Amino acid sequence: MSEKSLFDVLWLVVCAALVFNMQLGFLCLESGLIRSKNAINVAMKNMTDFALAVMLYWLFGFGVMFGLSHGGWAGTTHFLPPVGQQEAWLSAFFLFQAMFCATAVTVISGATAERLRFAAYVMVGALVAGLIYPVFGHWAWAGVLGTGAGWLAGQGFVDFAGATVVHSVGGWVALAVLLLIGPRIGRFEGTGKYGHAIPGSNLPLAMLGALLLFFGWFGFNGGSTLGADDTVPGIVVNTLLGGISGVLAVLLVSWALRGNTDVVLPMNGLLAGLVAVTASAHVISALDALVIGAVGGVVMLLAGDLLLRLRIDDAVAAIPVHLAAGIWGTLAVALFGDPGRLGTGLGFGEQLLVQVEGVVVCGLWSFGVAWVFLRLINRWWPLRVEAEAERLGLNISEHGTRTELIELLEAMEGDVQAGGFKGEVPVEPFTEVGQIASQYNRVIRALGAAVEKTQSIVREIRDGIVTFDGQGLLTSYNPGSQRLFALPSESAPVHFSRLLDPGHWDPAAMLPVPGGEVRREVVCRRWDGSHFLAELTVSRDAEEARVLYTGMIRDITERKRVEEQLHREKTLAQVTLASIGDGVITTDRTGLVTYMNPVAQQLTGLSVSEGVGHPVSDVFRLEDEASGERLPDPVRAVLRKPWRQPSSAGARHRALRRADGVLVPVQESAAPIRDEEGVLMGVVLTFIDISVTRELARELQHQAAHDALTGLINRAEFERRLSNSLRDTDEHGSCHVLCYLDLDQFKVVNDTCGHIAGDELLRQLAALFRVRVRDTDVLARLGGDEFGIILMNCGIQEAQAMADSVRELVENFRFSWEDRTFAVGVSIGLVPIDGQGYGLTELLRASDAACYAAKESGRNRVHVFQTDDKALLERQGEMQWVNRIRQALDDDRLRLFVQPIQSLNSPPESQKRFEVLVRMLDEQGRIVPPGPSCRQPNATTWPVPSTGGWSPIPLPGSVTMPAGVVAIPATTASI
Repeated sequence: MSEKSLFDVLWLVVCAALVFNMQLGFLCLESGLIRSKNAINVAMKNMTDFALAVMLYWLFGFGVMFGLSHGGWAGTTHFLPPVGQQEAWLSAFFLFQAMFCATAVTVISGATAERLRFAAYVMVGALVAGLIYPVFGHWAWAGVLGTGAGWLAGQGFVDFAGATVVHSVGGWVALAVLLLIGPRIGRFEGTGKYGHAIPGSNLPLAMLGALLLFFGWFGFNGGSTLGADDTVPGIVVNTLLGGISGVLAVLLVSWALRGNTDVVLPMNGLLAGLVAVTASAHVISALDALVIGAVGGVVMLLAGDLLLRLRIDDAVAAIPVHLAAGIWGTLAVALFGDPGRLGTGLGFGEQLLVQVEGVVVCGLWSFGVAWVFLRLINRWWPLRVEAEAERLGLNISEHGTRTELIELLEAMEGDVQAGGFKGEVPVEPFTEVGQIASQYNRVIRALGAAVEKTQSIVREIRDGIVTFDGQGLLTSYNPGSQRLFALPSESAPVHFSRLLDPGHWDPAAMLPVPGGEVRREVVCRRWDGSHFLAELTVSRDAEEARVLYTGMIRDITERKRVEEQLHREKTLAQVTLASIGDGVITTDRTGLVTYMNPVAQQLTGLSVSEGVGHPVSDVFRLEDEASGERLPDPVRAVLRKPWRQPSSAGARHRALRRADGVLVPVQESAAPIRDEEGVLMGVVLTFIDISVTRELARELQHQAAHDALTGLINRAEFERRLSNSLRDTDEHGSCHVLCYLDLDQFKVVNDTCGHIAGDELLRQLAALFRVRVRDTDVLARLGGDEFGIILMNCGIQEAQAMADSVRELVENFRFSWEDRTFAVGVSIGLVPIDGQGYGLTELLRASDAACYAAKESGRNRVHVFQTDDKALLERQGEMQWVNRIRQALDDDRLRLFVQPIQSLNSPPESQKRFEVLVRMLDEQGRIVPPGPSCRQPNATTWPVPSTGGWSPIPLPGSVTMPAGVVAIPATTASI
């Protein structure tokens, strides 16, 4: 009392109160970081270990730690110290150190939370408070009361406020306990490197606990001066800086490595910084405090990662915070401490070795004693609670504590045991648990409705649903199974194999793995022995420990019949499509090819594998045969406008580009494919190779327009081209000339040598004409020995010269047949096509007349038609009537009429005379007046020179004839 003032005593008492405040911080921190079902147990442990530690410390712990030293190993006095009876300083000192002892024990509570029995924890607390902590404390701190220093302190070991003596001791013992009891259930299940994190129940409460510890730490370090001197402010400031630098360091490292910061890490960083600075707070600068605290936070992170890799489950990270950071802080004394203020008289290296020695000795003593003692106990009496107790939570299993949440869980468990979804748990209003209960009841009602609906479906479904165990015994079956298999209402246990044909029961192939499913077709056997084909689906529950199979049996007899029928129809359709001569391609609604028959494969040059599944535009590529231009895809046209009627694009100028580049003329047709409801399903494209058809069409077109004998165009094609020339003249003012050629003396050759010679003569003359005419001119055989030429873009003078050259060519030509030689000529009539209003008929008539005029002029002549040529006009009229009369004779359209001839002078009773008249009927049966028909023909063309010989006339009569006819000698002789 003489050495310490009352102010020092008061300061020590205040600091002891601050350290006691750390008990509140530990309780809040540890309760908040664990699950709520264990929070009461942790709080109970905190209160119990405080009471037990203080009691044991007063009984003998204080004496062992600070009593008269026995060789520096243990104290031998101050047992049951008479605090309150002697000097105040001893009482204050005891109070302060008792708080330190309780702190060391409390560290173990958080690390081993959620699985250590309460009684086992009491034993661990007693071991630490009564033996481990006091003995090591004597080695490091003895001599404060002047009773002799401990052996470790005597070597120069410095631990100002207990980084090793308090925090490392608690951390080493916690590590030994964790290795004995193992991790919490589910903590390291799975394949993850860090296992499955278990969240805390109240993180704000845990943060409050961390701040309470921060506040108490001012007394923890500030009171370690054991007096109110001028070093206290600096120590408190260093404590503050060490704590905040630990927080900031953890935040920075977490952001750099993970991109985010866990809520718990800043709290642990704060405590790690405080632990680290505790050992040297009295001999370092402010900057040193910042560095030591920051490194302490990083060391805590590394230690925590190492524990997770080793699968050591520390519930609140007490070992990284108190043990790892405490070791670092102890070593930092030598690294950062001021040697003069340390007062050990050791150099840097010596001081560092002593600090290392203190760390090693603490580990060997604390971990070794705890491991040996607790391992012996654990062999006979388990330190860890049972798995079911851990599942329920230590609040219930260890203390029987009742809470609203526990009651809710018990009510839920009662529903599980009762089965069904009819019960509801009681709702406590205005509480979070009440809200949970209300939501649970809603879920139960929804599940009940869903289960009822499912059960109704299972009852009413026609398919059979059965459940059976691993031995195949049925455990349940629905009414559909009873109907399907004709099962009796009550029967002995049924084996699933009884429901199958003996050859279809194969457990190895039929029973799936957990969570799997097997589907196959089987033959089922009814109870009466009849059989039916079914589809069996067997599934198994995902839990491996539970062997329960569910089988669904569906009668597919009718479906199989329909499938077989559809298969036959499909086969028939495919055979039909493969047999027809058209190419057939079908597509889906997106235009992808789904089918190609063999003809389609041949025409496109693609196999099924090369075509099916590809866009139809890549398989069926249409091009214009003449220009090579790509034509629109007919399938796409149908897909864009499927409501249009199926249409064929035609065959003209359209060709399919094969895969090898060859063009194949085709005619295609595309039509939509619709289902029964009219929904578009795709498009069918049919096409045919029209190469042969087109070639035949060309041949027929050529034959229709050409003369078979000479190869020249025929009369019909000649008239078509002549009409084009007339239009060209009318529209563009072009000038052309029509040449009409009639061979002379052709009949002589034909009658003398036969038709074969005549045909050969015509072929040779046609070849001559081809040589003479120009490429732009049109040469044709009009029939018999008549030819026609259209001289394109030619004047009449040039036409006369060309016609004359043709005449000379024929004149000089000699036709040899067998041993005879013939000379022939040609008469040519020219008619200019100059837009004078002539039609086709008039133009041909004029050319014929001009040719006739050339013949009349002595044959082998060229005559140019003139509009005012009277001879040609008369010839035209005469030839027209000659042709009409000849046709009337052939058609029997001539009629004889008789009219009486009455003499003006003879008496009436004289012999009667009649005049015989010939009248011609036109094509409509009307009488043609006699004037035109009798005026035109001359003597050489009158067709009736022997009219009087038709039939005897019983009465005198007369026949009217032209004078030219009467002048014919044959007619006179006949008369």
